Amino acid sequence: MEAVPCARMPNPLAGMTTDVSPTETNKRASLAPYYLIVFGMSAGLGGVVALLAELKHELGFSDFGIGLSIAAGFATAFIASLVLAPLADRGKSPQLLKLALIAGAVALVVLAIGDQLWHYVLGRAVFGFALGAGSPAARRVVIVADPDHLGRNLGRLGAFDVGGFVVAPLIAVGVTAIGGFRAWFWVSAAFLLLLLPAAFRAQPDAAEQDTERLGMAGLLRIRRLIGALCIASAYFVLIGAFESVWVLELDSRGASQVLIGLAITLVAAPLPVFSPIGGILAQRYGARRWSIGTLTIMTTIVGFYGIIPGAWSLIVLTLAASVVEGLGFPSTPMLVSAAVPEARQAAAQGLMTAVEVATGAVASLAFAAIYGTTSDMVVWMTVSAVMAVLLVGGAVLSRPEDRNLVRPGVPSSTIRRLFR
Repeated sequence: MEAVPCARMPNPLAGMTTDVSPTETNKRASLAPYYLIVFGMSAGLGGVVALLAELKHELGFSDFGIGLSIAAGFATAFIASLVLAPLADRGKSPQLLKLALIAGAVALVVLAIGDQLWHYVLGRAVFGFALGAGSPAARRVVIVADPDHLGRNLGRLGAFDVGGFVVAPLIAVGVTAIGGFRAWFWVSAAFLLLLLPAAFRAQPDAAEQDTERLGMAGLLRIRRLIGALCIASAYFVLIGAFESVWVLELDSRGASQVLIGLAITLVAAPLPVFSPIGGILAQRYGARRWSIGTLTIMTTIVGFYGIIPGAWSLIVLTLAASVVEGLGFPSTPMLVSAAVPEARQAAAQGLMTAVEVATGAVASLAFAAIYGTTSDMVVWMTVSAVMAVLLVGGAVLSRPEDRNLVRPGVPSSTIRRLFR
C-alpha cells in the first residue's frame, strides 16, 4: 500500500514547520468539545455572579464577604493555571478538561448546600481551580489547531466563553423564581456533568510539545510577553471591579433581582457577537494595535460609570463598553500566543490566566473595600486610572524592538504582524 505523504503545515506562531498527516489535521480541526466545555464552565460562573445580590439578601453576607469569596476563586485559579497549564503542552489537555468539569460540579454542589460564608469561599475556590485547570488547556488546542485562522478560532472560543456568561443569568433568574437560589447551583452542576462526554471526545493536539518540560521557566524574561500580560491585567482590573461592585451598585440604585439578571445578560451579549469579528480584525491589522486601541476606549468609558445617575444609565454605558470589549476580547490571548513558540502555548496562556486572576483577586477585594467606605464614583475613577497605567506599560513593553510598524496588507509572518 502506498504511504500517505505528510503535509507541510506552516506554523506562523513559531516561524517553523511541523509534519502532520491528513488524519492528524482532521483531528486538530475538531474544536467543538473545547468550545462546549468552556461554555459550560463560563455558564456556571455567570450564574454565581448573577446571584450575588440574592446571597447578600438571603444569607446576610457583607459586601466584603462577597468580595472575599470572589477573591478565593481568583486565587485558586491562579495556582491551578501556573501548576497545571504546562501539562497541556505535554499532551494532557483532555485530562485537564475532565478535571475541570468534575471539580466545577463539586464546587457548585458545595454552593448549593452551603449557608455560611466559608461554604461560599470554599465553593468559589474549588470552582476557580476548575477554571484555572481547563481554560489554558482549551486555549492551547484552539491556538495550535489552525494558526492561519488563529484570530477567528480564538474569537469563537471567546464567543462560547462569554456566551455561557450571557445565557446563565437569565436562566438563573428563572430557576431561582421557581425553586429558590439554591436550585440554580444544582442545575448548573448537573449541566457540567452532562458535558463530560465532550471531554472524552477531545483529542490531544498534534502540535509541537514541551518535551524538555520547561513549564513556566524563562517566560518572564520575554519582554513582549510581559507587555501582553500588562494589557491582560488591565482587562481584569475591570473584571474584578465588575464582579464585586457593579451588581451591588445596581442593587443600591434600586434594580430588582430580575433587572440585575437581565442587565448582566444584556451587557455581556455583545461579547460573543463581536468576538469572532474582533479576532479576524486583530489578525488582519495586528493584535497589539487592536488590543491597545480597544482598551483605551474602554478605559475612557469606565471612568464615567460613577458619574452618571440611575440604574438604566449605568446599564447603557456598560453596554457601550461591552461592544468595544467584544471586538478586543481575542486580541490579548493572540498577543500572548505570538510571543512564545508553539511548544509553550499552554504555559504562556496559563501564565496569562494566572496574571488575570491575580489581578482580579486584588481588584475585587480592593474595590469592594473602597466601595464600602467611599462611593461608586471613587471606585470607577480609580479603576479607570489603574487600567490606564497598565495599558501604557503594556504598550511600551510589547513594542517591536525595531519600532517599525508593519503596514496592513504587507506579507510577513503572523508573529510579526500580530505585534504591529
